[in-house]
Amino acid sequence: MPPFLGSTLHGVLGWELAKHPALYAYLFENKRFGGAGQDIVNPYMIEPPRSKAHYQPGESLCFKLVLFGDAAGLAEEVVQVLARLRQFRIGAARCLFEPRDILHGEQYGPIWQEGVFRREALVVENIAAVSTQELASWCSVHLVTPLRIRRGGALVQKMDFPTIIRSITKRISLLVERYGGAVDAAAASGACELASEIRMASHALYLNQMHRYSNRRQESLDWSGMLGAMTFEGKLTAFTPWLHAARILHIGRNSTFGCGQLDIVCRYM
Repeated sequence: MPPFLGSTLHGVLGWELAKHPALYAYLFENKRFGGAGQDIVNPYMIEPPRSKAHYQPGESLCFKLVLFGDAAGLAEEVVQVLARLRQFRIGAARCLFEPRDILHGEQYGPIWQEGVFRREALVVENIAAVSTQELASWCSVHLVTPLRIRRGGALVQKMDFPTIIRSITKRISLLVERYGGAVDAAAASGACELASEIRMASHALYLNQMHRYSNRRQESLDWSGMLGAMTFEGKLTAFTPWLHAARILHIGRNSTFGCGQLDIVCRYM
């Protein structure tokens, strides 16, 4: 398998959803409604499995498909489409996979399993339920998948706390603006202003060089991004909801494919 399956799984889902033009247009072609050159946030995100080079016969390949805001209303249609996907091939050896079950991403209740669809398991989760405030003065931020943030056209390689907070507040604001919901704009602005007061205690980041081939554009694309970990110290309590939201929603470019996934650990010192 390639080292990062986000774009591969995106292709599998895209080919299947393309058979349903209205559904495909809303999920996969949303950017074209925003005007030329405008960076439009997508109403979905794929969270690929952790990197695994080889799969043996009988092993499971598990991934998440997250629908945001109004797109959550299309969950039943998406599940019904994917449930009809009998098999697909991925990887250099075109290994054959077949869908086994579709589970709720947080509650793990079966939505579709062994041909049975359970509509009652399609429960919408509110980000506020997992983005709670914690008393904290120290946190660790682990970049699980390549974090791609560009500034002035160049990839940002020196991360700091304000960059993380600006990225998540912007992402939430764009999702709310386009797909419904609410965000406290004053709290978001205040968090960005205060983020410079948080001190970086340690960092161990490195540039992960990665390329992927785009069948649509018929060219190789640079997907390099930052990996590693950072720790921060300071009055972090007001920031913990934003940090937990970043863990769920990802930050940076190509988050649709699973880039920018963070693990967050906070504690009081």
